[in-house]
Amino acid sequence: MAATACNAVFHPDALLDLAEQLQGTTIPRRYALTFLEMLQARVERVLSTIGNNDTEDAMDAVLSLKVNAHMVGARSMEETCNGLEQRILHGDMPGAARNAAVLPCNIDTLRTAMSEFLFGTFGDGTTASK
Repeated sequence: MAATACNAVFHPDALLDLAEQLQGTTIPRRYALTFLEMLQARVERVLSTIGNNDTEDAMDAVLSLKVNAHMVGARSMEETCNGLEQRILHGDMPGAARNAAVLPCNIDTLRTAMSEFLFGTFGDGTTASK
C-alpha cells in the first residue's frame, strides 16, 4: 500500500502523542488493540441503527465510533463518521445508509495499517484479533 493511501486510512500521530504524554507505549497500544477488537461490533451497530431509522441511537453509535477513530488515528473511519453525522443531523437517513455501507469495507484495510504500525513501532509480539 502506498504511503499516501495508508495515511488516508490511518495516521499514527494520535497514538504517538499519547505515548509521549504517558511516557510509554503500553496504554496507547492497548487502547488501539481494544479499538480494533471492538471495531466490527461498532460498525455493525452503526449499520443497524441507521438501517432501523433510529436517529438517536444512530447518532450515538456514529459519534462513539468517530471519537474512538480520532483517538487512534483511523482517519478514513473518522471522515466517514463525520459525513454520517451530518446526514443524520439533516434527517437524511437513506443517504446515511448509503454512506455507511463503506464502513465494513474499510475494516480490513484499517486493521492491516494499524497492526503494521502497532507491531512495528509499539510491537511486543501480540497480535490484533479480528
